[in-house]
Amino acid sequence: MKKLTILITAVLFSITGVFSQPVSDSGVIPVGVTLNSILRLNITSGGNLEYVVNTIDQYTNGIAQNARYDTHFTVASSVDFDVTLTADAATFIGVDDAAHTIPLDNLGYLVVADAGATGSNGVNWDLPAAVVPLTNAAAPIVTSNYPGLGAGDITQNAFVIQWRLGTGEGTMNATSLLQQSITSDRYVVNAIIQLSQH
Repeated sequence: MKKLTILITAVLFSITGVFSQPVSDSGVIPVGVTLNSILRLNITSGGNLEYVVNTIDQYTNGIAQNARYDTHFTVASSVDFDVTLTADAATFIGVDDAAHTIPLDNLGYLVVADAGATGSNGVNWDLPAAVVPLTNAAAPIVTSNYPGLGAGDITQNAFVIQWRLGTGEGTMNATSLLQQSITSDRYVVNAIIQLSQH
């Protein structure tokens, strides 16, 4: 009888195992995503400009734009962005005598996409369409034109500021440096490029 009881018990356990439900469990895995904004501007060349006017032709016609007076800069950004340009003073100020000044509008610029830039091709950006003078009011020089196209790396966002002095182009001062009869001195002003989120 003992053998029969053990056999019946074994059969019952084996049948119960066939009809039992599998046991399951679950766990929670918290997932967080942190996106840090990246806004970096880098002047790669032309960060210090020095104009020397020493001929009557330069006083009369100014110093035209050429690669020597170009400022190249790049932007690496995770968001659409704007770039502004402003002078830190209302005029150029004489080094030898601070009472000597030159109007800022004698210095003009045009901003273009750098030749190697893949995303800054004029379709994606609002850039100055004509030569404009430097002012002490922040002027936008690069503005994201379409959402999402401003964000990118330095190969996509590379620009050139093409400077000129006393040429009277666009809305620059049309009066020549010669006609302005400016006192001899070394004149300085800081041009500030500011990068901000669009």
